[in-house]
Amino acid sequence: MKFLNWLSQAAISHPEAIALSFKSNLIDQEIDQGLNQRDLNWSYAQLETLARHWAWQLQKLGLKTGDRLGILLNNHPRYLILIHALAKCGAIGVFLNTRLTDLEIIWQLRDSGTDYLVYDGATTITAIAVTKQIENLNIIDLSHWSITSLATESIDLQTNSQSDLQNNWLDFEQIQGIFYTSGTTGKPKAVPLTYGNHYHSAIASTMRIASYVDDNWLVCMPMFHVGGLAIAWRSVINGTKITLLPKFDEQLVLDAIAGEQVTLISLVPTMLIRLLKHPQCQKLQKSQKLRGILLGGASANAQLISQCLELKLPIMPTYGMTETASQITTLLPTELNFKIGSAGLPLWGIEIKIVDLQNIKQELPTGAIGQILVRGANVMAGYFNSMGNRSSNQEWFSTGDLGYLDSDRYLYVVNRRHDLIVSGGENIYPSEVEAVLCQHPAIAEVCVIGLDDQEWGAIVAAAIVLKRSQDHQLSLHAIRSFCEEQGLSRYKLPKSVYFVDDLPKSASGKILRQELIRGLRDVC
Repeated sequence: MKFLNWLSQAAISHPEAIALSFKSNLIDQEIDQGLNQRDLNWSYAQLETLARHWAWQLQKLGLKTGDRLGILLNNHPRYLILIHALAKCGAIGVFLNTRLTDLEIIWQLRDSGTDYLVYDGATTITAIAVTKQIENLNIIDLSHWSITSLATESIDLQTNSQSDLQNNWLDFEQIQGIFYTSGTTGKPKAVPLTYGNHYHSAIASTMRIASYVDDNWLVCMPMFHVGGLAIAWRSVINGTKITLLPKFDEQLVLDAIAGEQVTLISLVPTMLIRLLKHPQCQKLQKSQKLRGILLGGASANAQLISQCLELKLPIMPTYGMTETASQITTLLPTELNFKIGSAGLPLWGIEIKIVDLQNIKQELPTGAIGQILVRGANVMAGYFNSMGNRSSNQEWFSTGDLGYLDSDRYLYVVNRRHDLIVSGGENIYPSEVEAVLCQHPAIAEVCVIGLDDQEWGAIVAAAIVLKRSQDHQLSLHAIRSFCEEQGLSRYKLPKSVYFVDDLPKSASGKILRQELIRGLRDVC
């Protein structure tokens, strides 16, 4: 099924509507002079002009339909231009995490069979380093590609301004991008997402949380993650605005919410916790426009949810993943009071079932914890293998997560299957222990993991970040006693505790459990 390019359609339907807002003073002008210190408020017509010109430029450099182009960029207006330009070229984006090491980026470029690599002033050093290790990789420096001047030009939106553009139509089966999972259980997997995956995800999200003409989605998540990119697709399909930040920063986010009439924002729990600790966190409460805080990436503990309820913040706990083009379920603010702890109902067109851990064909009854399976048009067809080919498509996709459905079909996510701790034959869910520890007044953050043990198979260990506001003295005995007082079973109590300054996190704010485990093994 083919349909007109989403950006072209938006530019024809509502050319004057604002597509992107970005403040140039938020980036380092010494390494990025492309904005000429001008704040941006691009209309859909202006964004279309830029995307068409960039597509034409890329094709002049040899980019062809089906070629793979690695994107080594941080959040920036050029990121938005580029993804739309690639759509017009029919090329595939390979979305690279700029926080990775050179060796990790090299591995992903080789694994995906990338033909081109784009970068800018902020990522020049990394780009030059990795290209020295890969033969026949074409590199493109976007630092000086025109942004502000072209946006003022006018074009006939009914026809192509460059007659040799190869593709202004999109196909549901066409791969839009390759995204790499966090790699918490070994080498990262390459996830190919099609335009059909993104489209069905955007429509399903809109049907669950609604879309209004004055919506303005604040993007502070990295756009190289599906959670950040999905916002760009939702917005262009709905013809609404995004306000882009170069990174997550508490002050920048709060200022944007207060001054940019933001209506929606996507966060992970770590980000929200930091916002609530900020001296100006009242800007969240006082916003008259903010109607939704999508909270995903990791399960939010009950204490955080209760705090948000008390502050009357419109949070929307959400469950999703790269392989499903973002959202699977979402809980609405009106449902929070009677479904605390739930990740919500499946979005339109998405099915969920819970199956036995050992027998995937055995569906479990209401309330029973098992493996979460999902299917829908938003789900990828299969992983790329190490040679860059797609693996077989399975009707039901196994998320690798554990959870259960209640009698109303609301989903409760318990843990990653790989995070499950089996100690002395008993299953222990880290999230349950973490929920108890988070209630301790001295604890700021905690991650519960399983460490290998000859006698028990694995023991419960807790990595704890203490609050810095006062000097707390905690011992293993005190922590175990606190957990018992909260009603935690003895076999679930931590057997070892490690006090750390910070927990390792991915660029999207997820705690990297496997990295933490490796680090603790080194000191044990």
